[in-house]
Amino acid sequence: MSDVSEIAKLSSLLETRLLQHGLIERPGGAVRTLPADFLEKFDGLIDNSTELEGLLRIGYAARQGETLSAPVASAARFMIQEVCEALFDRNELQAFRRTH
Repeated sequence: MSDVSEIAKLSSLLETRLLQHGLIERPGGAVRTLPADFLEKFDGLIDNSTELEGLLRIGYAARQGETLSAPVASAARFMIQEVCEALFDRNELQAFRRTH
């Protein structure tokens, strides 16, 4: 699977979780201040809502079919995988990957 398609899939999953917790109002939207439990799970991967919002914007661009440079796509894929692994239960991620 290409970096861009993986970014698109995982960012969609991540946005869904953030929507469920009321941290964004719509896909591609601004991220509210992250609660302490999210920051604890991210454990330094993401230090604030601005960093997470930047990652989500890259994911949104990937889903919209925008071109991402190879270095940006590679770094974003790594980062979004790490963020999702920190935020989601292992079984949840495996189930998502099997169905998407």
